[in-house]
Amino acid sequence: MPYLCYIHRRSGGVPHLEVLPETSQGRAIDTAARLMAQRSDAVRAEIWEDERLIVSLPREPAGRPFSG
Repeated sequence: MPYLCYIHRRSGGVPHLEVLPETSQGRAIDTAARLMAQRSDAVRAEIWEDERLIVSLPREPAGRPFSG
């Protein structure tokens, strides 16, 4: 089953939706982080599987390296 990725924007409103054809949670998380990085107004990405929230990824503050 594909994962759904919602990119929430600073301005609010309806989040951007992407259907991720990934087969693993790890790949879905990587793709969601990449999609969020492509949008300057993104504040977080959520990954859903059906009606279950898998993970919510916050945007890293500018100038702070990823610590993972």
